[in-house]
Amino acid sequence: MTSYRSRAHTGVAGPNWLVAGEAASMVDPITANGVTAALRHAVEASRLILKYRKRGRLPFRARVCYSSRILQMAKFFNSGIEKIVYEPPVRNRIGLGRSGTVYTSPAWSMNVVYARMKPNGIFSTFMLSSFLQFFRASAWVFYQMCKWRTPAVKLPG
Repeated sequence: MTSYRSRAHTGVAGPNWLVAGEAASMVDPITANGVTAALRHAVEASRLILKYRKRGRLPFRARVCYSSRILQMAKFFNSGIEKIVYEPPVRNRIGLGRSGTVYTSPAWSMNVVYARMKPNGIFSTFMLSSFLQFFRASAWVFYQMCKWRTPAVKLPG
């Protein structure tokens, strides 16, 4: 038996350290969102280092917001591809090509939203998290509907 388990951890920033790139969260690499996320984390981490370099430590609020953005983005990308593409209910119901489109449309759209918002404070991080949670909830509802409507496979005999 094999299983796929993507990882995202809380607390990827401390008083004088930041985790960035794929070390911060492993985002599924199939759609290149993992590359985008890794680059985004690196940009955000370097921005925080430059902003607070004279203090010698990162403020608590900056650490929490940075960690939250990384965690929420990883959960969004990973749960989306797992529920919509990898697991059978949606993929078998609408086909692999359509399930890929159903996943990539909001994923790429969210990359655009993130790039435009450039969240770095509490309010913008909260707004981004709200968007991500809405899309995750929508994907879960869609997954449940496909799972519920998919007839059970009947074995011959």
